[in-house]
Amino acid sequence: MRNAFSEETHWEKAAKTKMGRYLTKIETDFILNAVNLAKCTLIMDVGAEAGRFSLLAANNNVDIIGIDIDSYGLKRLKLKNKLVNTLQADARNIPLREEVLDAAFMIEVLDYIPELEKTITECHRTLKPDASLVLSFGNKSSLKSKLRKIRGKSYRHSYRKVTQSIDKIGFKTRRKVGYNWLPFNRTSENPTHSMVSQN
Repeated sequence: MRNAFSEETHWEKAAKTKMGRYLTKIETDFILNAVNLAKCTLIMDVGAEAGRFSLLAANNNVDIIGIDIDSYGLKRLKLKNKLVNTLQADARNIPLREEVLDAAFMIEVLDYIPELEKTITECHRTLKPDASLVLSFGNKSSLKSKLRKIRGKSYRHSYRKVTQSIDKIGFKTRRKVGYNWLPFNRTSENPTHSMVSQN
């Protein structure tokens, strides 16, 4: 009999493609350069889904709270590591106390949430002073976004809008990197990714 949660999620499948492996490596490297996991006690992964980045923290012996609005991915995450704390919740209303987290990850989440400032404010509220928020998002002003729009898809927020919101809420940008400029989506198997990944 098959496990009720044996079907991989979209993000799990995407992480196995050429583009998905390339992007996940960039995101993982960025997280590891931005956050010293050895100095963290508790981290939140907003939009954790099945745990690409929750497991990164858990495998480094850091307590992690994986938050997602969808329960299926969280159940898949629990199957992978029973010690990961999961919480079905909305990023716009995080049910945690103020200033309890050493860091938070929000990778590819803002593209799904119209209330940009409310979401970033919730992360700010739950983070300790000087704790890091690591986030990634698609830039609505990018060439890639304009190409996506032709196919009826678009990113939700521009780079300028996100950076202005981050500053307004009280974060200081310490590090940033542009990536995912190739005109392919995360599930692409285009061989170009192999050449890019090797550089």
